[in-house]
Amino acid sequence: MSDPSDLYLPPHLPYPIKITAIAVPESADVQRGTRLLSYSFSYKGAEKSELRFGTWDSSIEGTVAKWNFNPGETISQRKAKDIPALAITEPCKHGMQLSGLCCLCGKDMTSFDYTGFSDASRASIQMTHSATGPTVSLEEAQRIERQTAEHLLQSRKLSLIVDLDQTIVHATVDPTVGEWITEGEAWEARNAKLKQNGGTNKDTIPLPDTRDEVNPNWEALKDVKKFRLGPEALGQTGKKGKDKSVENDGCMYYIKPRPGWFQFLSEVANKYEMHVYTMGTRAYAEEVCAAIDPDGKFFGGRILSRDESGSMTQKSLQRLFPCDQSMVVIIDDRADVWEWSPNLVKVIPYDFFVGIGDINSAFLPKIAPMTPELPPDAPHALKPPPEATPAEAIISSQLTELTDESLSLPGTALTIDDSLVFGENERSEIVKNEILTRNHEVLDQQVEERPLAKKQEELQVELAPTPGSSNGRTAKGSGPVVPTVKSTPRKALLKNDDIELTRVQNLLNEVHRRFFAFYDSRKGDSTLAKPKTPVRRPKTVDYDVRVIIPQLRQLTFEGIHILFSSVIPLDTRPESTEIWRTAIAFGAQCYTELNSRITHVVAAKRGTVKVDSARRQGGIKIVWVSWFTDSIAFWHRQDETPYLMDPEPTRAVGGPASPPSDAHQISSDPEPDADDWDEDARRVTTPIVTGDQELELDEVDWSAINDEVEAAMNESDEEEDGKSERSVRFGNVSEDEGSWTEETNSVTSANSTPRGKRKRLRSVTPSDGGRSTDGDRDVLRSPLAKRKKIVADRSGQSKLKEAFSAADFPEAEDGKQSKSSTPTSLDRMDEDDLDDEEEDDDDDDDFLARELGEDWG
Repeated sequence: MSDPSDLYLPPHLPYPIKITAIAVPESADVQRGTRLLSYSFSYKGAEKSELRFGTWDSSIEGTVAKWNFNPGETISQRKAKDIPALAITEPCKHGMQLSGLCCLCGKDMTSFDYTGFSDASRASIQMTHSATGPTVSLEEAQRIERQTAEHLLQSRKLSLIVDLDQTIVHATVDPTVGEWITEGEAWEARNAKLKQNGGTNKDTIPLPDTRDEVNPNWEALKDVKKFRLGPEALGQTGKKGKDKSVENDGCMYYIKPRPGWFQFLSEVANKYEMHVYTMGTRAYAEEVCAAIDPDGKFFGGRILSRDESGSMTQKSLQRLFPCDQSMVVIIDDRADVWEWSPNLVKVIPYDFFVGIGDINSAFLPKIAPMTPELPPDAPHALKPPPEATPAEAIISSQLTELTDESLSLPGTALTIDDSLVFGENERSEIVKNEILTRNHEVLDQQVEERPLAKKQEELQVELAPTPGSSNGRTAKGSGPVVPTVKSTPRKALLKNDDIELTRVQNLLNEVHRRFFAFYDSRKGDSTLAKPKTPVRRPKTVDYDVRVIIPQLRQLTFEGIHILFSSVIPLDTRPESTEIWRTAIAFGAQCYTELNSRITHVVAAKRGTVKVDSARRQGGIKIVWVSWFTDSIAFWHRQDETPYLMDPEPTRAVGGPASPPSDAHQISSDPEPDADDWDEDARRVTTPIVTGDQELELDEVDWSAINDEVEAAMNESDEEEDGKSERSVRFGNVSEDEGSWTEETNSVTSANSTPRGKRKRLRSVTPSDGGRSTDGDRDVLRSPLAKRKKIVADRSGQSKLKEAFSAADFPEAEDGKQSKSSTPTSLDRMDEDDLDDEEEDDDDDDDFLARELGEDWG
């Protein structure tokens, strides 16, 4: 006997109510419509409140097992919602129904009476793969899933939901594929006939005519399956398509299994119980499964198509597993239709027929690119998403009109006002027919326009030799050049190099291994014991794929700290963008500003502030966005080396400085005919960064420095303009000559007074006044030029530059060093200066003698 059913007070009663009497005692039998209790309530009229009474009748039949309320008890609406009024043991709960009948007792479930309760609502869950299969109640669904889980655990298996299109196979209706297959089969037949006529010895078999080339796509098309679906198998539509070819005649489908599909299905079947869940029709799904699983050992008839799923745009785990999804894994090329379920292992879309896409879900919206378009020199994603065909773009742009209830459907009678007239079922049927019709339009376009043939022609045109190219041959000689005609070999458009299923299989094996490792370590957990009543497993257990798959996903960017540059729009909150949430889901930490924790800068272009700052900081990998997208596509952190952003070319922000016109000129002053040279002198050289070094644009001219030092040392101590200076000059012009003196370079005599800081004076130009008799000096405005002029006018040569050696200092007999024939730099002076000094000393001695003589008498 089944467990008692709980019966709750209906929500429409005038709460609060007071139970006045219990009409049926415990252990008594009740029928549908039997009175269970009476109650009273306060009714507030227009003038005064009055006490009124009511009754509650049973909506099911059985035996009363227990009452939870007592006479005289007041029941509020919240209490009635939380606590069942009584429990009734039923002879049949009608937990499984089919076609309006109970599958257990055969009772009609469609009867409806004044109680407002229908037995058909007790089994509303459809968890079978057939649209016409039985429906079950929640209790029955829990029982079925519990039994299924126990069976899988004993077999050491999990459940796997497999998508078909662009996950396991790729489909097209382009007739070009059929023509290429026919061409290849004919070539194979001719080849076989030539071998047969040539004998059995392989060494003597004549080769086929070299002019008879096989279609370059034939090798990849050998395992393509094909079948025809009539118009009745494509679904009924509300209106005919434009050309009506698909609706009237159906079409031929060409199915390419993904490379490694048989090995993948064979090995995965040992660890998973597989179910097919596709957006294609039931007839299409059955034909594909018959092609890749003719014996039914992989899927066993467990096929769910859009005809049974209940939605044309979404997939739901609750459709097959309504109560517990802890042992269910999904593989699909689209995550949006699953609303990014934690059970999902996303697969890179299989795009064998280039540019075709998914012909069975062309009405779904195209997935917006997660990242902006990269520059031409940036590495692109390893598996870029297929480009949308014109028809698919039209379907995508019109999808909003189908899903938004506030819009009308073009070409149909449904409008905003009509949605209030039509019921939900009628409206759903209209939308479904509209979607199917538009999908037929996409199929029609492929059949008529033959996109694969066009792409093959475009590829051949690119390979065709141009006149004068290396592909053509020319005859050389005394005569004119004669080109030799050479045909261009055909190149294959279709590639058979996909290896995605190997990666997916490794992930599925790891999920399976982790699940049962956790399960084995917790075998004694009471939650695994078979309970008497349906009990959901705790959410904190480790043996749950909804915990294991996110953990595996987060290993991709574990320990990675990312800063995005030119990837997220400035007017968007970064935390709300898909690329930010994806990075977090794959284990990365994201930031909006550069800091010491950043390990990677993911950029879409060069030259941004963040990229330049990260380069200067050092120790940060600056990579293109394709490194990020490829890593999440493969669930594995890719090597950054192929994705590193090239360093920016070395260049000055303000342009390079002009080199001096004079090789010996190191001053920043302009030429004499330039004006306002003091403004140009304020220019500061802009440093540029190359690696970890900074270089100045204006390199030092050491040859000019040597010339200036030499000029300074060649200066003479002769009088200039009637003035004698007892100072040593190091490349400095005197103040009387109207030039400037740098404080750091000026060395004066011990008796001279320190000079203050002098401002550099602007030289007189010819435009400021007429030329003086000393015109040459007026023209000279450059300090170096003035110093050169002064040096050239000096008659003597400085003795400071004369060299001497130890041999020039012979020792005297008395042990003292005798004077050298060549005076040292400290003793040598001009003879005139020495004579003047001697005369000054004699005058001083005579003056003292006279003074003393007068005093002493």
